[in-house]
Amino acid sequence: MDDAELVGGVLVDAPDPGRAARDLADLLTGGSPRGSRFDPALVDVLRNRFARDRDRIETACALGAAWVMGRRSVTRAEPWELVASLPRGTPLPPGLRRTTGETLVQLVVRAVRTLRLAAPFIDQTAMSFLADSLAAATARGVSLEVLLPTRSTHAGSALGDLERVIETEGDIRRFSLASLRDDAPWAHLKVLSSDATAAYIGSANVTRAGIAGENLELGILVRGTAVATVERILDLFRA
Repeated sequence: MDDAELVGGVLVDAPDPGRAARDLADLLTGGSPRGSRFDPALVDVLRNRFARDRDRIETACALGAAWVMGRRSVTRAEPWELVASLPRGTPLPPGLRRTTGETLVQLVVRAVRTLRLAAPFIDQTAMSFLADSLAAATARGVSLEVLLPTRSTHAGSALGDLERVIETEGDIRRFSLASLRDDAPWAHLKVLSSDATAAYIGSANVTRAGIAGENLELGILVRGTAVATVERILDLFRA
């Protein structure tokens, strides 16, 4: 995910994205927010990424505001949107406006109650990409549950890294691992659900290849009552 998408996820609900972007840039460079309110945990995520590189911060905030305005100009008729992982630099074809990494971070940033993640393969690179935003979610009271993969050789170390980030930057009491019953089929589904109202469902594992464009992946961002059914499916074989 590039800087504009990450900042855009923070600005996405601002009534005036341009003004909010300027306030955010001031805040990240040591100033005050001048009336705009940002979640302190999300601001910390951006500080960790940008340090105090003023030029990078100002550019990212300006592009983030433009990203939000571009999203708002799109009329959505369906309760779902296509999501893809494509090689870096590949232009998005008409009808495709979301990348996998961007979609996952947006779901995390917007969550207010619960996040549930399931993927058969998880690695440290992809988890480090998500870890700061996941930790920030727990810090603001979101409960995070990860369904423990049964065949992923790198999941243990990746989830260990995530736990350490949450212990440092979030609320470890909000983090839990779920396991499947012994008689459960292999959980090959890839899902990130947010508040039981929005979810990513697709082919991408939580791996570098899955979300960084090394693989070609397709999925959907779905909203509405169908997401509750997705969560019931997650619960079918849960221990």
